[in-house]
Amino acid sequence: MLKALQNPDFARLFLSNFISEIGTQIYRIAIPVWAYASTGSALVSAGVLAAQFAASFLVTPLLSPLVDTYDRRKLMVASEALSGVAVALLPLFFMSSPFGWIGVAFLIGTMQSLGNPAVNAVIPELVSSEDLDAANSLIMLPQRSLEMVFLGAAGVLVAWLGAETAFWIDAVSFFLSALVLLGMRPLPGHGEQSGGYWEMVVAGIRYIFSNPTSRYVIGVLAPTAMFGAVDATVPPVLATKVFAAGDGKLGSMYYGFMEAFFAVGAVLGLFLAPRLSASLTRKVAFVGGITLFGVVEVAIGLSPYLAAILFLLAMLGLANQIFLVPARSMLQEGIDAEFMGRTMSAWGAIMSGSALVGMMLGGFLAQYLGPFQAFLVGGAGVLVMAAVGWLRSVGCS
Repeated sequence: MLKALQNPDFARLFLSNFISEIGTQIYRIAIPVWAYASTGSALVSAGVLAAQFAASFLVTPLLSPLVDTYDRRKLMVASEALSGVAVALLPLFFMSSPFGWIGVAFLIGTMQSLGNPAVNAVIPELVSSEDLDAANSLIMLPQRSLEMVFLGAAGVLVAWLGAETAFWIDAVSFFLSALVLLGMRPLPGHGEQSGGYWEMVVAGIRYIFSNPTSRYVIGVLAPTAMFGAVDATVPPVLATKVFAAGDGKLGSMYYGFMEAFFAVGAVLGLFLAPRLSASLTRKVAFVGGITLFGVVEVAIGLSPYLAAILFLLAMLGLANQIFLVPARSMLQEGIDAEFMGRTMSAWGAIMSGSALVGMMLGGFLAQYLGPFQAFLVGGAGVLVMAAVGWLRSVGCS
């Protein structure tokens, strides 16, 4: 995996992600627990998280031609800097406003609709084909490694320093990340702006449905993301309602430790995924990881003990990376360069839309049936899609 870091531009991309994630991991603990503790509603807590995904789903397709036609370095810098501005609005104006929380989350999602597809689109330009799995693992490693090392501590920090401090830390991390990205060389897109902007949007959508690789990967993974997304909105409720008996501070610490255990497994999965893709093929690793993810989600729904849940969350993180890493690599390997930005934008939008539905489903189930039942429903749905993935066949490695 270290081979990819020999490219100085990829190394800057990696460092930028690392800095940005320091604040983001604190923010992701603060916002759902703050929302739930302030309102007592699992639906509000889920809605704050879901707003960012809603922005990605709605805005990303509209902005997708920019990633194929403009300098991707500038798009990434703008995305990080403007995300910092959006987060700063929380402590400045919206600490007591649920509508403000949702609005800021939507703004962050809009900015990331430019930055995330640009990151995914430039990776094949910075590393060789055989290093794609390692590079994709490295791009996700800052998030997961910081969760593993830092997220439990982040829960404690949020509990004792307060959500306002957490939001300021996240804003600063976005600004520093943008400064690192400024050191990269220009990375122009490869698409031609012919036929007008909206014609490019339509052409990108047509390409996604006609390309066998994107049709298979996105077709299997979108419903999987919908059912699997209960692991994003249900744990805050599980931590605060079940194990902390409604105590917001204690709930934030429990939730932080839950996420940290998930991250431990995810880090292991990031190191394991390139090896599995090389030995089993990317397609087998992809569907095998989905199968494991579904089995573990069902097991969480059947495990009322905190220690067992922490272990299973680690297994859930492991499975998550085993299928996500080869999924990204299959898309990057199987897509024509002139459509790379639009395809990766569509990937992000569809995944966000699917996760949005799953988050709201998880919040609804946790509110009216209970958090354990939400995991059972989510796991069953993931297993159905794993079966679909095994049955379908496409000519991609």
